[in-house]
Amino acid sequence: MYRWLLLLACLIAAVAGLSVGVMNPDPVTLRLPGYAVELALGPLIMLVFVAGTVIGLVLFMVLFHLPSRWTRRRKASGSDLSRIDE
Repeated sequence: MYRWLLLLACLIAAVAGLSVGVMNPDPVTLRLPGYAVELALGPLIMLVFVAGTVIGLVLFMVLFHLPSRWTRRRKASGSDLSRIDE
């Protein structure tokens, strides 16, 4: 079942990427300090979407997932700081 859902998600992503690429063929120039890149608008939109998703996932890991994991590990190991004072 999981394989079919993954295949369906990949097909939907491919169709969405293809439709964005086909509907936005106009070239645009991305000017950044030091260099400029000319790409079609569709691939640039997809590139920005992927970069935003990756940055968002990394921020989620750093801000939410890892601290809660460290807290759970600390509680499981029994290294509570309140016991040291006794």
